[in-house]
Amino acid sequence: MKRNEFLKKCGAGICGCGVLGLLAPVAARAADAETAVPAAAPVDPELLKQQLEGARERFAILLAVMGEQLDDATRNKILQSLGSQCSQPYAAFFNKYRGDLQGFLDKIKTAWMERTEYDEKTGILRTIGKPAPCACPLVKTGRTPAEFCDCSRGWTQAAFSTVLGRPVSVEIEESVLRGGTHCSFRIGTKG
Repeated sequence: MKRNEFLKKCGAGICGCGVLGLLAPVAARAADAETAVPAAAPVDPELLKQQLEGARERFAILLAVMGEQLDDATRNKILQSLGSQCSQPYAAFFNKYRGDLQGFLDKIKTAWMERTEYDEKTGILRTIGKPAPCACPLVKTGRTPAEFCDCSRGWTQAAFSTVLGRPVSVEIEESVLRGGTHCSFRIGTKG
């Protein structure tokens, strides 16, 4: 694969960031072992806040660079794939409700949804999130590009595809990053 193809396919650095992200816990444990930092060392909340703010800023810059370097379809595909990957820690939760859509909807309404609407005849499901800032800890309000919502689209698609046991389509109806008061999705449940 040529370098330009690699960069396009990896989202102008997402692969590298992803690998570094996966290796960060291992590197941190190794650093702790090397410096003999006790496990109960006090955590400086101000330092953590600064680090998170720095990560949010860099993530916003990465998304802006992706917007400049990639065509919309490639960028959106990468962000949807990121959302799908970010949903993986919840796989056991989704699988618990496999085949039990109503049980899943009831559960998510207690957690992060304001309401859900399902028209079984048309196979259209709408989820309307609670009014809140974006749930992603990497989002920097006013700085993260609205296109990042395709990550949530990928997360939602993975969740409902698992629960229903078949692929679903997902459209963003409203999002906080796009100026809305909620994050709402229209999910097509029929193939």
